[in-house]
Amino acid sequence: MFKSILYFIFTIFKSRDYDIVFVYLNHFNKEGKNPFLRNFIEISKKEKLKYIEFEETDLKGAYSHYPRNPEAIPLDFITLIQVLLRKIFTKKDKNYSIEEYDNYYEREKKVSKWIKTIFFRKFNATMYIVLANNNVTLWREINPSVKIIDYQHGMIWNGHDTTLVDREPHQIKTKNSIINMVYGKGFRDLLIDFDETNFYSQNNAIDIGFYKKLSPYQKREKKRLILYSLQNVDLSSNKEYYEIIKKIIYTNKNYFIDNNYQVVFKNHPRYDRDDKLVFKEELSFISWIDDNVSIDKIIDDISLHITSKSTTAFDLALKGIPTIFVDMLASRSPKDIFFNQYNYPIKEFILSDEVRLQYLLSIIEDDEKYQEYSRLVYNWAREFYQDFDEEKFLNLLKEAEV
Repeated sequence: MFKSILYFIFTIFKSRDYDIVFVYLNHFNKEGKNPFLRNFIEISKKEKLKYIEFEETDLKGAYSHYPRNPEAIPLDFITLIQVLLRKIFTKKDKNYSIEEYDNYYEREKKVSKWIKTIFFRKFNATMYIVLANNNVTLWREINPSVKIIDYQHGMIWNGHDTTLVDREPHQIKTKNSIINMVYGKGFRDLLIDFDETNFYSQNNAIDIGFYKKLSPYQKREKKRLILYSLQNVDLSSNKEYYEIIKKIIYTNKNYFIDNNYQVVFKNHPRYDRDDKLVFKEELSFISWIDDNVSIDKIIDDISLHITSKSTTAFDLALKGIPTIFVDMLASRSPKDIFFNQYNYPIKEFILSDEVRLQYLLSIIEDDEKYQEYSRLVYNWAREFYQDFDEEKFLNLLKEAEV
């Protein structure tokens, strides 16, 4: 907190001008750095741009197990002032309701005006790049005409609460004129095509590319390992969900054994460790990936993926690994997101009942067919995940400087 207080107290009296301000929560960090912003920061250094990183956290300690970036300025002091001002303004306004976004937005505007007046009168930036719309109302209040860019940090679909819901963008985007940088053309087109308000366009939905280095397609050797990615975070329906998985496994038990298949299960990162999938007997073809182990450790051995609607389907498609989607529970149906919105290319890879799995597995026993599907899903995924485009980013900077 001391580092944060010192910086922002000095900002009251000292002019600070930046080409780019990066803003994010510390729960995005890995090994003390933010991997999502690495490309932008490396380019900024190479181009000798003046930049700063503001890092926010949860003051109650929810993100205390995530590392802080020693090169960033903690936003903790400003966050504390925001909390206090919100309480004051909420108490004064008897009609305030957090359920009404207009009320919430007006309160944030008031809070931001006060903070600007006290701390940011001499603060200027050409561009802000944030993750998860972090504090965009504050930055818009401080610099009303600059580019504020929200860089994609996860999946986007019509139904994602801060991006697009019921074919309308979230008001935090529209009221603050946010530009959205996404991983690829597929995500860009989804925003534009599913937005009935016409807010999203090629001017503010920009396919800048993925933050990680992507590999070219390589022909895969078909092996006998199936990864099953669990979506076991909804405790209210986990019991029914687990019963469906058991039905799939037990119905196909002899087929797995006779055809030398191994099935390895991976829990969802946020699953409840007291609510696990447990089989009534030990099955020789079943194993588990430890919670702290990445699937990258076994990715060369995986030939097929099964899930309800895990986004791991994209990760594996980028390696040429097809996914069979289980559609046997309405609350976890993959049809809307993966088939209606993402347009998954293998239309027949939907498991509507447990018996159908043997038919789908028999299709890819033909190596030629497997290689066709492998190439198909790779090309599909690369529409959504493109190589990072440095030139496009530099052009955005030039536009911002005009």
